[in-house]
Amino acid sequence: MMKLWKGTMAYTERTNLLDLTLLQVCSMALGVLVGVLTTRKKKPQTALIAGGVFAATCVPIMNKFLDITEELAESK
Repeated sequence: MMKLWKGTMAYTERTNLLDLTLLQVCSMALGVLVGVLTTRKKKPQTALIAGGVFAATCVPIMNKFLDITEELAESK
């Protein structure tokens, strides 16, 4: 658990405006996925678009976080 905490702290120190923007868009897309309140006819299209946005924004964020945690693990 401490490794995860240290990785999170190192990630927050290295974030920039693009990372924060991606995180906000990712959170928004996840919110749309959770609460798809559209008509039954439009639900599949809305869910597909929101899922694509979530995946496209989540991958770079997690990739950077995993790189930082791996770097911290190698430095010990």
